[in-house]
Amino acid sequence: MEPKRTASKMMGSAANAEDGPLKRTNKVTFSNAETEEFEILIRHNDLDIARHKHWIKIWGKNISNSQKSIQELEKTIKGYKEDIEKKRQEIVELKQEEEVILAIEKQGEAREEELQRFVKEEMTKFLEGKLEKEGLSLEEEGEEAQDEKVAADGEKKMIKKK
Repeated sequence: MEPKRTASKMMGSAANAEDGPLKRTNKVTFSNAETEEFEILIRHNDLDIARHKHWIKIWGKNISNSQKSIQELEKTIKGYKEDIEKKRQEIVELKQEEEVILAIEKQGEAREEELQRFVKEEMTKFLEGKLEKEGLSLEEEGEEAQDEKVAADGEKKMIKKK
């Protein structure tokens, strides 16, 4: 049996390119065995090329799908970042509103205390005027000569004048 030859051996190498079959095309003849070897090599290479084309096609689809997925993820990330920024703005606004509400509450409490003092003073003036007309007066707690005590606010008592 003849040793197997590769296509490069059959075609001639760079070392003997001058007497290779391609240089001597008018003199080249191949035996049936050599033709079968070429046929096998061509089929094998065609199958390799077809497999590579198939894998390239699959990789191309995978790359395309991956790029679409990446774009979708980038859109999602962008949306999340926008949502986060909106939430931060809302938090800042809510904190500002909370500060305003607390300031208003403090003002309201101060105003309420002021109004209560005013009402107490006015009520005291009004009641003193009415009591004097009736012959009564407001005295500080602790006087001993009182006939009748009626509690008004814990510090002052109504007593009947003698």
